Amino acid sequence: MYKNFNRHDCFTSEMMTMTMDIIKATEDDSLKNMAYGLFDGYLYDNLLPKAIEVGVSKEIENKIKGLKKAIEMYIQLTGNSKTQI
Repeated sequence: MYKNFNRHDCFTSEMMTMTMDIIKATEDDSLKNMAYGLFDGYLYDNLLPKAIEVGVSKEIENKIKGLKKAIEMYIQLTGNSKTQI
C-alpha cells in the first residue's frame, strides 16, 4: 500500500537530496524503486521496513525516517493529493 502526496509542494531541496542519497546507497531494486516513487508522490508503507531488511546504514535509515515523518505530516495537513507530472 502507499499514500499519495504532491511532491512539488511537499519536498524541499534537502528532501530531494536525501531521496537521492537513499537511492545511491542501495543495490536492492525493490527499495530503489520505492525511493524513486517518492519523486512521483508515492510514499510506500513498507519503505522503512524494506530498508531495514536489506541492511541500509543507520544514516540512511534515519534519512528515510525523516522523510517519512515530513511527508506524513504534510499529508495530515493537506490530505492525499497527486503530484502533477
